[in-house]
Amino acid sequence: MKKVFLCLSLALILAPTVTMAADGAGLFVQKCGSCHKRGGSASPVNPADKAGVVWEKYFARGRHPQGLAATVNDAELQTVVQYLQTHAADSDQPAAAVIPK
Repeated sequence: MKKVFLCLSLALILAPTVTMAADGAGLFVQKCGSCHKRGGSASPVNPADKAGVVWEKYFARGRHPQGLAATVNDAELQTVVQYLQTHAADSDQPAAAVIPK
């Protein structure tokens, strides 16, 4: 009984993390993928292309050359940045092929 309770508790704790990562990946592909792919208007990009702190600073300093307001709202951008940091080159779970290059 204790094992069942422990497993259910762990599942409830981890469920928001899994959902957030999935939402971040989906938003990244949906909102960024149209430009950041081979043949797109911007160079191909994937989370593991940079370290987490580089992703954070890049967006915090407004370095993205195109205005993002027409493409993503603030909440979506924060979700995408969190996803990029979570799967950056220096993370425990780097993602190198989310948007095909």
